[in-house]
Amino acid sequence: MTNINFAGLASGIDTEALISQMSEATRRQRIAPNKAKVANLQDTNSALKEFKSMLQKLQTVTRSFSTLDGGAISKFATSSNEQFVTASASKSALNGSYDLTVSNLAKNGTVSFETREKTYTSPNDAIIGPLDASVLTANFTIGQAPSAETVNLSFNGFTTLSQFVDLFNAQSTSAIATLVNIGTAANPDYRPVISSKETGLSKGNITVNLGPKILGETSFFQEETLSQAENAKFTMAGIGGEIERSSNTINDLVQGVTFRLQAPGSATITIENDNSQTKEKVQEFIDSYNEIVEFLKEKNQIIREETDRDVKNIFGPLTSTRIDEGAVSALRSAISSSVFSGGSAVRIFADLGITTERDGTLKFDEAKFDQAIESEPGSVDQVLTAFGDQVALTNGILQEYIKFNSLIDLGVQGNDKQISNINERISQAEQFILRQEQMMRQRFARLESVMGQMQSQQAALQSALIGLGGFGK
Repeated sequence: MTNINFAGLASGIDTEALISQMSEATRRQRIAPNKAKVANLQDTNSALKEFKSMLQKLQTVTRSFSTLDGGAISKFATSSNEQFVTASASKSALNGSYDLTVSNLAKNGTVSFETREKTYTSPNDAIIGPLDASVLTANFTIGQAPSAETVNLSFNGFTTLSQFVDLFNAQSTSAIATLVNIGTAANPDYRPVISSKETGLSKGNITVNLGPKILGETSFFQEETLSQAENAKFTMAGIGGEIERSSNTINDLVQGVTFRLQAPGSATITIENDNSQTKEKVQEFIDSYNEIVEFLKEKNQIIREETDRDVKNIFGPLTSTRIDEGAVSALRSAISSSVFSGGSAVRIFADLGITTERDGTLKFDEAKFDQAIESEPGSVDQVLTAFGDQVALTNGILQEYIKFNSLIDLGVQGNDKQISNINERISQAEQFILRQEQMMRQRFARLESVMGQMQSQQAALQSALIGLGGFGK
C-alpha cells in the first residue's frame, strides 16, 4: 500500500492519493475482470476465424476428390510424337488410346496492302487518302455469320498510315492492324497488315471491300495480299471421314481430353491414371487435416500454474466453445463412413493406408496406398470420392461451418455481442468511478474548509486567552 503524504493545507492528508487508491480498488473489482473477459472473447474469435480459414483450405483440398471435380483419380496424357500432337487429360477422361493424323493446322486470316509511293520517312508522313478532296471507304468483315464483325473506315487526303491503323483498331475487337516495315530504316516500305485474332473460318475469315478509288492512282494502296483463315483438319482411327475444328486446341472431341495440334503428321495419345499425382493430393489432404488437429490441440489447452499458495488455470481460447469439436467429429465420422462395399481388398480408408493415431492425427502409409491404387484404382476412387462428396460440396459437412452465417460466423457474432455488452458495463463503471472521485473531492474540500475554520477559531481563542492573563503560555 502506498504511504499517505500529509500535504493538505488544513488536514495534511494527500487526498488525491487516497482518491486514486480507492478508484484503482474499484477498477480491480469491477473493471479488470470484465476486461479479462473481453480479451478472452477476442482471443476466441481470432482462433475461430483462423480455424475457419483452415477448414476452407481443407474444403479446397477435399473438393478435388469429389464427383464435381471428376473423381479422385488424376489422369495424364502422353503422345507418341509431340511434334505433331500433344494432349492433357482431366480426371473425367477415360483411360484409352487415340490415333490422330493431322492434315492441316488451323490458322488465322491476314491481309496486307502494298503502298505505291516510297518517299516518306515514317508512317506518320505517308498519306493513304486521295490527292483530291474525295473521301475513300474500306469495309472489312472478320469471321462469318452469325458472329461476323464489320469494320467500316473512311479516310481522306490527310489520313496517314499510322492513322489508318489507329482507326481500324479503335473499331475492331476481332482483328488487329499493324505496320510492318519490309524495307530498311533508311528506305522504309511500310505495309499495313490486318490479322484476325482467332483461327478458323468462322471467326478468322477476312473479307475486304475497298472503295472505287482506293486501288486507283489517287491512293497509296496498290495491291492487297490475302491469306485466308483455315480450319484444322485431321482424322481419328475408328472414325470415318475428316474432322474439322476452328482451333488447333480441341477440347470437345473426347470427354476430359484436350488435344493440341502442332503440325501435320500422326501421333497416338494415351490416357492413363496418374497415381503419383493422386497420392500427392491425398498427402495434401492429410497434411491439412493434421494441421487442424494440432491447431485445436494447442488452442484447447488448459495450463495449470502453481505458486507458493495459489493455483491458477489458464484456459486456451477455444475451451469456451464446442464448435471446433463438432467440426472435427463430423470429419472423423465422414472418414469412417466413406465405404465402397463393392471393393475386394479396398473398401475403407484404412485399406488406402490412412489410419488414425492416438492423438487424433492421420497417418499415411504410402506403400500401402501405392499397392491399393495399383490393384484396385476404381475402389480407391470410390472411397475418396464418397468422402469428397460428403465433406466438400455445397451441401457438405464443411459448409455448415464455413459458409456465410455458418456455425463459426454465428459463434463469432455471439462473442462480439458479449464484447459489446461488457464494454458497455466497463464504460458505466468508469463513469461511476469518475462520479465517485468528484464526490470524494467535494467531501474532502468541505473537510478542509471545516478544519480550516476550526484552526482559525483555535488561533483566535488562543490569542484571547493570552490577552486575559497568559493562559495561552
